[in-house]
Amino acid sequence: MIVKNVCVGKTQEHSIHGSPVKTAYLKEPQNRPVRVLEHGLEGNEVAVHTDAIYAFAEENYQYWADHLKADRQDWDAGYFAENLTIAGLNESELAVGDVVAIGDSVRLEVSGPRVPCFKLCWRMGLPETFIREFALSGKSGVYFNVLTTGVVQAGDSMRVVSQAEDRVPIMELVQYMFGAKSVERQRLEFILGLDNLSGTSRLLLNNQLYQLIDQEKTNKHRWQGWRDFTVGQIVDETEQVKSFILQAADKEPIAPYRAGQFLTVQLPIQDADSGQPLIRVWSVSDYQNEPNHYRLSIKKEPYGKGSGFMHDTLKVGDKLPIAPPMGRFVLDRSGFKPVLLLGGGIGITPLLAMLKAHIDKGQKAAFIYLIHCCQNRRLQPLRQELDDLARQHNIAMLHIYDQPDDTDKLGVDYDIKGFLHIDHIQELIADSHIIHGGKRIDMPLVEFDIYMCGPPIFQEKTREALITAGANSERIFQESFSATSNANPGGGVQQANVRFTHADSDESVVVEWQAEDNLNLLELAESVGLQPPSACKMGVCQSCSANLLEGKVYYEYSLTHNPPEQQVLLCSAKPDSTDLVIQLRNLSS
Repeated sequence: MIVKNVCVGKTQEHSIHGSPVKTAYLKEPQNRPVRVLEHGLEGNEVAVHTDAIYAFAEENYQYWADHLKADRQDWDAGYFAENLTIAGLNESELAVGDVVAIGDSVRLEVSGPRVPCFKLCWRMGLPETFIREFALSGKSGVYFNVLTTGVVQAGDSMRVVSQAEDRVPIMELVQYMFGAKSVERQRLEFILGLDNLSGTSRLLLNNQLYQLIDQEKTNKHRWQGWRDFTVGQIVDETEQVKSFILQAADKEPIAPYRAGQFLTVQLPIQDADSGQPLIRVWSVSDYQNEPNHYRLSIKKEPYGKGSGFMHDTLKVGDKLPIAPPMGRFVLDRSGFKPVLLLGGGIGITPLLAMLKAHIDKGQKAAFIYLIHCCQNRRLQPLRQELDDLARQHNIAMLHIYDQPDDTDKLGVDYDIKGFLHIDHIQELIADSHIIHGGKRIDMPLVEFDIYMCGPPIFQEKTREALITAGANSERIFQESFSATSNANPGGGVQQANVRFTHADSDESVVVEWQAEDNLNLLELAESVGLQPPSACKMGVCQSCSANLLEGKVYYEYSLTHNPPEQQVLLCSAKPDSTDLVIQLRNLSS
């Protein structure tokens, strides 16, 4: 192999899709020797990607020119944003950990495949559906770590000097990341355990791991309809709040749940309106990967018939029919950005579950912050658990009391007297950042995933203040409690008829969707032989966007960017009405 070009780029701001984007994508060839430093080529800047060196095969230029019917001469060296253009580079033969030598001193280690993003399509003037094609082609390039520094220049020879023992081929990673091949959780965990794995690959694969983990929770040990649970313990949290430990009466395993979900409970008292047993929904206030019980922490509401029964009548040993865990207000553990949890009063219950689930990700989890607003320490539920988690895991928390008692001590029991203000949030998150590829990246409020639960007025005012201060409205997720909730067992749509059509054809395909199959709309289309455009299958690239002509959908996982109105991201959406009509951009079978 021969180094044909050495290229570097500087961070610049460009308008992409009408928005300013900082990128060092544009590269210039260097007609001189260039020093290879620990983190990449001297003089080369990066805006987001932190992988040290990107190499691209010279032969790929002609391949893509032929494939796209373009003129090869229009593409200067560095056109694909590579640092090194290599003649003879065959990425299909490389695996993570393979070592190559350039010249006498430079040693580079394969860390992963090129993971293209929308900037590739911007550069080439192509639709973003090209991302997936490029990535899976085997002609997209390779990322390298730097093992030994030195100098590199055009004309240097390059050779493989050692191969990794436990081979994880570059193409295997690409197939996992872009959904061309399914991956077992054990294999994914092994790959993520590789110290030399590209930071970009790790980011995407780690997201997939937590999607796998949380998707497993939606199927494992689930039951249909109602199932009897026995009250194993009742704990007085405050004078207004009790926690109820519920265990399966049949002693069989119970369904795991996603942090933030609720249980639907059938109470042995009559609903005044329907004449049927009263139905209530309450958030699960704890988190376990393999639960042996559920915990509900319930505030007794004035004139609350359901909460009143739970507090005043229910006893240890009593049985309650319960539907499996449900709900869309859930922590997105596939994300990598900081998390802010904002709770008002009893709204702390799903947020405590989210906090524990986030901590469960281990040291690789991003920063998480929690603010709880309530009256005083005497009425603050689950405070001891919050204190224990803050101390054990160094979690930054704020406790804000609007009516502290005489016995409440500022700086001990609470941090602020009064009400939540945006300045309190800004001060709490001032040092927020992530470490990506050894590089600190500051995370301002706009980069946060924010989860809120509490009284409607609390959420309304807080949301308004957050957006005014620069928070991303699409990354603010909310839940509020209502004592009048009377959901159906299990909740949501259990069956739907989905019609897939195409704008340029009268052809259509009708397929039945069943909730128990747990398929998103992309998987449903593929199950009957349709092939809509898709790339990342994670709701990021938006290449699977389609027109929603009739019906409603919901997203089981929170999205990086919400699609435009009347459009749907097939890879992340499920039916939320019994009939849907979806117009695909490409209908083939």
